[in-house]
Amino acid sequence: MTHVDLNSFGNQITRLEKANRAVESQSALLAPRHVHQHPVHVLYGGAHLFSEKTFSKISLLAKEAFQFAAPNPEALNQLVGVNWTSTLAENLFNRLTEKMNAEPLEDYRIDFEDGYGVRSDEEEDAHAVAAAKTLVHLASQNSVPRSIGFRIKPLSVGGMRRSLKTLALFVQTFVDAGGKVTGLKHLVVTLPKVTNAEQVATLCDVLEGFENTHHLSPGFFTVEILVESPEAFLSADGTIPLPTFLLAARGRCRSVHFGVYDFTSSMGIGSAGQAIDHIAADFARMWMQVLSGLAPGLGLSDGIINRLPILPKHATPEAIEAFRETWRYNYQQMTRSLTNGFYQAWDLHPSQLHIRHAANYAFVLSELDGAISRLKTFMEKSSRASHVGGMFDDRASVLGLINFFDRALASGVIGVQELTDHGIDLKDVRQTI
Repeated sequence: MTHVDLNSFGNQITRLEKANRAVESQSALLAPRHVHQHPVHVLYGGAHLFSEKTFSKISLLAKEAFQFAAPNPEALNQLVGVNWTSTLAENLFNRLTEKMNAEPLEDYRIDFEDGYGVRSDEEEDAHAVAAAKTLVHLASQNSVPRSIGFRIKPLSVGGMRRSLKTLALFVQTFVDAGGKVTGLKHLVVTLPKVTNAEQVATLCDVLEGFENTHHLSPGFFTVEILVESPEAFLSADGTIPLPTFLLAARGRCRSVHFGVYDFTSSMGIGSAGQAIDHIAADFARMWMQVLSGLAPGLGLSDGIINRLPILPKHATPEAIEAFRETWRYNYQQMTRSLTNGFYQAWDLHPSQLHIRHAANYAFVLSELDGAISRLKTFMEKSSRASHVGGMFDDRASVLGLINFFDRALASGVIGVQELTDHGIDLKDVRQTI
């Protein structure tokens, strides 16, 4: 056999190592430093409406909507309009029922921006203090969702002073009221309408200062960046600003959220054309997905669906059919987001929560058996290309299967034990391929 002396490639290998390590270092700088579980949704409500009854009221309304819309597996199947097997329909319905009884609300934002509006300084000061005190009280009773935080106003020229004052008042009151001993592991701060990296850097500097001053654990405050304008996706010099936002966050940004309606309106699209599935919105999502590929662990959140499935006051045939049509529209758009890799989204009303969970459960459970079979076949063939039925799998498609299982586990639809029972160890799969 001919001998090849790799030393002859010394200069080339050195250059390659340097370039490859630079890419790896960049990914590390973009990725979240403190990784928390990503909920499947976030519901927001105006700070002026936040009270000790907020979360219990949301849960009650969400359960009522679920019971009205889908009192049994057959009704749920008819609503969705997909011919599930009776076994799948019952499995999905039972898991969804358990979820709605245990945890309909996973994530909530106390909103000082669009859901709150422009108010006098005295009003916003008072609401910031009251909201922080209420949050501490609820947290001390273990009555808050698994993820909780607040949305400030943009750090734009017109809003930055008011935004920073609200932030400071909220944090100071939270600490003074005993927030450090409530058991809360972290608070999320959502920064809307981000147009430049300095806005992100400033917020993160301020939050780091709060952590130091109040002796909070590093990373107690995580940041969500809400992008909803052309400036976030393309600068005047032709560069793409999005990665600079993450670099400015220095590992504090846990997810990037998309503002569909602000974005489409800024593109000159009229109200009749504004929709979550507009082609302009898909263009923006593509760049967000590229960003998430560069930053392991970064979450993506889709925008709102503004067609709300409100329960009809009078159960006339026309009102019920209008509710069903709106329900299906929500379900279809939520499923579309999941298929496109956006595993979280904003919701406006408690009646959307059971639809969000139904879409998430169906997204996983309808594909689970086939995904298990494909992955097991691939592994049994020693990670060589394989096919199950008409599905061909190689390393690239198996990485997609791993993404699917990661998502199924992260969302809580299935547990690690279920995969273990099927002989699947994702850690072993990752090391093999």
